[in-house]
Amino acid sequence: MKRITLEDYLKNHGSIHCGMNAKSNLIDKLEIYGFANACKDEDMYNDVYAGLILNGIVNKEPKRQIVLSNYIYQVTTHYSGKEITSEGMAIPIFQSLVVSGSEGQYNIENLYVPSLVGNQLYRKIKSRHGNGVVIREYDLEKAKFPSYIKAIEGKAILNAPKSHIQIIDKDGEIKSIGENIMVVCRYLHTETGIMCYTQYNLNEVFVDDVH
Repeated sequence: MKRITLEDYLKNHGSIHCGMNAKSNLIDKLEIYGFANACKDEDMYNDVYAGLILNGIVNKEPKRQIVLSNYIYQVTTHYSGKEITSEGMAIPIFQSLVVSGSEGQYNIENLYVPSLVGNQLYRKIKSRHGNGVVIREYDLEKAKFPSYIKAIEGKAILNAPKSHIQIIDKDGEIKSIGENIMVVCRYLHTETGIMCYTQYNLNEVFVDDVH
């Protein structure tokens, strides 16, 4: 019998939420703690900022990791070509995933876009919450924004296709659009009883025989 992954469950049911039970190949009892939006592998480092800042990639095996209520703080080693350095990054954790039944347009000043974390224009838009920042198509091209983000009425608007995944916070607000989503799970260590946290791709966690 084919096992039902969390990815399958999302496609079939249209949404998943934190608090659900799951399991992996190695751990029989997991609780879904939340979801992190990681950038795609090809966007892991922004060329302009390589060696200066990590983009929003969720590392499965970081050098060090602290899980807070709304964030994962990871310290990851990075080889710049000359030396190994360590970078720290706070990555937000969200509570729900919802598959949209239609296309969507989203103002990026309200979104966490992991592949743009190291981008100066994106950081400027976010830091000012859009106030006083008028965006032109030229600005987006110069800043090397992806083609699905367009300048509309002075704002940087992300255009998402039908069936895109909305990433929702605890207040029910759309805070990110899925790029490469990972599920953050927690479990009790069988020997120590300590609460442990780990993260998986959606196709690495199973919900087929969990009650």
